[in-house]
Amino acid sequence: MSYSVFPSTNSIPPATFYNIQGLSMWLNQNPTYKNYFVNYPNLFPGLCTITSSLSSLKYNPQNVPLSPSVRTLSYNQYQQYTEQLQVFTRVYAFNSNAYVNSLPLGSPIYYSFSSYQELMTYKSSVAFVNKLYPFRAMARGTTENGQTLGWVIPFPL
Repeated sequence: MSYSVFPSTNSIPPATFYNIQGLSMWLNQNPTYKNYFVNYPNLFPGLCTITSSLSSLKYNPQNVPLSPSVRTLSYNQYQQYTEQLQVFTRVYAFNSNAYVNSLPLGSPIYYSFSSYQELMTYKSSVAFVNKLYPFRAMARGTTENGQTLGWVIPFPL
């Protein structure tokens, strides 16, 4: 199985995709992908399926500005989250490359943590990244026509 180049359907988001701005800010910069998240109003208020009444108002999900998941941080919080994101992207990049490179062989060797502290930082980062990037919605998001986005995270987080 080969994966298409991100952000196509059934593709693996690269490590550089994950940053402190979150999915909502990425969607603001790439509005055509907002249509895949209309079925998640609790995650993205304002995005909704077009009904006849919304259509008559010329509602278009692509024009809905989404607010960031993280709005204000103290300097210390920003430093902490930045460190967590660095650990997350390092582990994610390693695991993603291990998975893609093992496709013909089928048995990837995932990242090994150098210390308990690094493992705990990673676990904290996963919780933080889950708030910024709803993985289930990224994998299962569909348009109103039923077209699946299907972004793939093929390794454990």
